[in-house]
Amino acid sequence: MSRTRTTPHLPGLAALLLLPLIGTAQDVHFSQFFDAPLVLNPAMAGDIEDDQRAALFHRTQWQSTGSPFRTYAMSYDVPLFRSRMHGRYLGVGVHGFSDRAGSTRFGDTQGNLSLAYALRSGERTLIALGLVGGYGQRSAVLNGMRWDSQYNGAGHDPSLESGETVASSTSAFLDLGAGLLCRGETRAGLQWSSGLAVMHLNQPGISLFGSSEDRLLRRYTAHAELRIAGDRWTWMPKLYVSQQGAAREVIFGTLMHRRIGQDSRYTTDKTSSAFHLGLFYRWNDAVVPMLRFEHRRKLAIGLSYDINVSPLRSSTHLRGGMEISLQWVGAFSDQRRVLPKGKVH
Repeated sequence: MSRTRTTPHLPGLAALLLLPLIGTAQDVHFSQFFDAPLVLNPAMAGDIEDDQRAALFHRTQWQSTGSPFRTYAMSYDVPLFRSRMHGRYLGVGVHGFSDRAGSTRFGDTQGNLSLAYALRSGERTLIALGLVGGYGQRSAVLNGMRWDSQYNGAGHDPSLESGETVASSTSAFLDLGAGLLCRGETRAGLQWSSGLAVMHLNQPGISLFGSSEDRLLRRYTAHAELRIAGDRWTWMPKLYVSQQGAAREVIFGTLMHRRIGQDSRYTTDKTSSAFHLGLFYRWNDAVVPMLRFEHRRKLAIGLSYDINVSPLRSSTHLRGGMEISLQWVGAFSDQRRVLPKGKVH
């Protein structure tokens, strides 16, 4: 997850207190964006080879502030009626996240339902259209903040009047979005995918103080990737671009993986594992190395760390963030085929 903010010059203490409230209309993001498909684009619901996919994410950012950003997220999606619809499917997915930030414990919690319809365009191309709807809530504990008027010359005295009229506050809203996904394969075996999404179509109000002017701005997202299979290594270049108001995020880089073990040559059972290495760059913000291990094509564990290279590093000593992902993809039933003479692989 990245939080790129334009922040005026503030004293160190004030900056740490107010940082979670500056630019609160910006969405949560993940450095491992390709493992959070429902956050990326609702049209990706059900976009898997197997029958179901579940994922968990944990993100800790800016640990050096003493009150770091912590994000937890989950998702689950399935493609329905694929066998009956001859390769087409109805994708259904749910995902949610909870984000806590800073001394004010600024909270951003949301749950979403995504629906996608995928259809074939020729023998090698698939097009999916998706919609997402959700319910969100934002909150902050403002009455525990420290103010200049509460310093008695020797330290902070919470019994002194702050002179400020603030209190704990919440806001709730409904959220809508839409997306498009295209994927295919060339005759030479090169696999590709690309997508577009628009989130917060209704631009819901998110003010903690009842103002109608504070709205969640639309987020426009484009993403693309290639899959280039070599003799030993498979290369997967990826690109993510997002624009939300004045905030823009661009991430590009590549993952490369090598299979460990062999898949069966006689059945549909695929049980090989894979080790992934990756390096990504978030424009003007961070370098992101990644490690990922996939066990028997079912369970994948990813680890990444944002190495902050922006001016924010030197001015506030914010070093970056660690992200851990856990993804499971599986089938509802045993897909293996029986070999001749009654043997099963």
